[in-house]
Amino acid sequence: MPRRYPMNLLILGGTRFLGRHLAELALQAGHEVTLLHRGRSNAQLFPEAEHRIADRDDAAAFAAALGRVSEGGTWDAAIDTSAYFPRQVAQAAALLADRVGQYQLISSISVYASFDGLATDESAPRLTLPGAEQAQAVTGANYGALKALCEDAALEGFGERALIARPGLLVGPWDPTGRFTWWAERLARAATEPDTEMLAPGDPLGPVQCIDARDAALWLLHQAEACTGGACNLTGPEEPLTMAGFLAAGQAALAPQARLQWVDEDFVLAQGVAPWSDLPVWLPAVSSGVHRADIGRALATGLQCRPLAQTFADTAAWAAQHGGGPQPIAGGPPRPAVGLAPAREAALLRAWHARG
Repeated sequence: MPRRYPMNLLILGGTRFLGRHLAELALQAGHEVTLLHRGRSNAQLFPEAEHRIADRDDAAAFAAALGRVSEGGTWDAAIDTSAYFPRQVAQAAALLADRVGQYQLISSISVYASFDGLATDESAPRLTLPGAEQAQAVTGANYGALKALCEDAALEGFGERALIARPGLLVGPWDPTGRFTWWAERLARAATEPDTEMLAPGDPLGPVQCIDARDAALWLLHQAEACTGGACNLTGPEEPLTMAGFLAAGQAALAPQARLQWVDEDFVLAQGVAPWSDLPVWLPAVSSGVHRADIGRALATGLQCRPLAQTFADTAAWAAQHGGGPQPIAGGPPRPAVGLAPAREAALLRAWHARG
């Protein structure tokens, strides 16, 4: 049964990237919003919301911050953007199972054991990692398995009232990873260097998936209204996108005159270029299944994606004002540097043109 406006929402997190967009959109829609966060990042945001300050790894402080029902401690939905360990979800369930109508866990498509199929749907096998339950830090090696355990804890604690959202590559303003932002900044630079080439990697027809975090946030809010449960891949765009289409959208928004030089995958890899980091977003053919997640359920439940060119334009404007490089998140996955330095890109292009 859909809820009536306004909703009373609890966001665990709410001051960085996806959580920030969630809070902003929820407040704009007239919902009552409680943010529970550590008070370390952008704590001045959203003065019209209620802020409860606690580190969720401090069990006593977390419980005290949530308070009791008599202290206004019930919500129509809780959206958890900051859970990386199953113990965090289990504690949230112990404290909130009888006090929220719906619980949303922001998981990740990284939970899947492989992406070998043409399109990975929500029933695909998930990662397991012996000993992951005892992990004290998130790494690239255990991130997906930990998120899978978080999903299990959410379903155990909230049952059918749990929505497991599995985002793919979240992009747009306030992105702490710098991945998509690197392309926006690279294209913006190309607009000032009309006589230079820009390296375009691999197969132009290779798949790409990403979703503007603002579109993901709006979908999550709609699912809170609808009380949706179960698991759902959350990425975009609505129609299949290729690497050529991805870069064309960026060109249209930022640098129509940019000259792309497509460089084949074997050459790029032979030069020691790391996919996803040196050339963010791009993956070689053997790994491209990551960009083929089945989003049929998200579309059937109302997902709408803005034009990618708009995301490029907005991201470039944000990065120009605030800086768009990787920003570490305490307790979250590592944030390595991304993107080719201009000198290295130029050297790669020279080597490509000089090949025998």
